[in-house]
Amino acid sequence: MIISEAIRTSLEEVRAHKLRSVLTLAGVVLGTTALVIVISVLGGVTKAVWAGFDDLGLDGVLIISAKEPSDRINRAKAHYSRGLRVEDQEYLRAGVDGIREMTSVGETRAVITGGSTMRRITVYGVMPNFAQIKNRKVSEGRFIGQRDQASVAPVVVLGHKLKEQLFGGETPIGQQVTVQGRRLTVVGVGTKFNMEFVDDDQMRQETGGVYVPFSIYETMFGRNAVSYVIAKAVDPARSVETEGDVKRLYARAHRGVEDVKIDNVAKDILKTRGEVDVILKNWLIVFVSIAGISLLIGGVGIFSVLKISISERLYEIGLRKSIGASDGEIFFQFLIESMTLSLVGALSGALFGCAVVLFISTKFPAGLSISIGGLIAASGFALVIGLFAGLYPSLTAARMQPVDALRA
Repeated sequence: MIISEAIRTSLEEVRAHKLRSVLTLAGVVLGTTALVIVISVLGGVTKAVWAGFDDLGLDGVLIISAKEPSDRINRAKAHYSRGLRVEDQEYLRAGVDGIREMTSVGETRAVITGGSTMRRITVYGVMPNFAQIKNRKVSEGRFIGQRDQASVAPVVVLGHKLKEQLFGGETPIGQQVTVQGRRLTVVGVGTKFNMEFVDDDQMRQETGGVYVPFSIYETMFGRNAVSYVIAKAVDPARSVETEGDVKRLYARAHRGVEDVKIDNVAKDILKTRGEVDVILKNWLIVFVSIAGISLLIGGVGIFSVLKISISERLYEIGLRKSIGASDGEIFFQFLIESMTLSLVGALSGALFGCAVVLFISTKFPAGLSISIGGLIAASGFALVIGLFAGLYPSLTAARMQPVDALRA
């Protein structure tokens, strides 16, 4: 009965003094709203950033490409090496424990014709494991498979942007396009990459290009037309060691001729991920601190209103104590009133924050979800503020002598 009566009394106070209650709860409402919005938006931004990194497909990746020998000795013995070849894959996979997967890629510019539309695009000759290494998926149809590679199938997977340019809203699956004079059947369409916060030229080229089986690529652009090799390290954190092993194995496979260049992209991506993670955490700390100040101001408002309420109800306090109410009952009555005020503010702020998040989610291409953690944190913080704001006034009311309260 004490708790229900205290809640009823506090709600009655809110209704009786509407303007004062609105001004009191403004800080709590705005603080809770800000926390919900900040945590939800930063959560959405963080999710989009990491999705962009995943779409890069460069975690743990070493890129091996051909280069001209740099010194006189290497140029003199360059004829001993057969250059960058598909056959190097099995040799390296067997000799380097730190490599999980390897794939050869051909890359060149060509003209594609679909219907009456013509575009100059990038053509990628890929093997079936390219999709796993680079984390590539399809929005329609399927990706290049092992059977396509083995049978030299004249099939193609269109980039998401290129599909819209050639076919608009129609499905291209089963239709034919012409690449470099060769008719190919469309079997898949790539996905749209997350480039809102991670923009990359390679991703832009892929979404506007095509993938074909490496075997058909060779028939179109020359035998063993390897542009570069992608190696996926087992442990990205140990990519430097893996790079050294790959370099030694290539030197042995190419008879000591230094005609390949190894780019340790894994090391750069790992470093960049760490830097971005620190930036996102700093943003969270700054914005949550700013929102928390609003909640603290709301706590000051609750403290002030509770002091005013106690001064207005001295006779009630004295009367209740004179007929047997204990100090604890008086203390908890006003503390519960303080908590109820902060709860009303927290619920109002949470609802308003959710409404704002849902509105601004339309501005995010990938959408924006309401952070449950943000709701819990904001509401919990508001309740804690209400608890601490009500402690001193409640203690003051509980320690009053009945005679003094009645006389006042």
